[in-house]
Amino acid sequence: MSRVDRAEEQRQIAHVVDRLTEAFPYVPDHVITETVDAVHRRFEQARIREFVPLFVERSCRAQFTKQPAVEISA
Repeated sequence: MSRVDRAEEQRQIAHVVDRLTEAFPYVPDHVITETVDAVHRRFEQARIREFVPLFVERSCRAQFTKQPAVEISA
């Protein structure tokens, strides 16, 4: 993957963090960032990177929707 592609992916991941922060205001920002980073790392070996930001966002949304705010922020 070229640097340009990696930079674009990082830009998209930053947008994922922004959207999740807006969608889940009860979840602390650092928890959202840490969760996105952890999920993103799961895709490090993915050969096709085009949909990685989408998969990261879907996974995080599911996690934040499923868990109560108290449990997430603890």
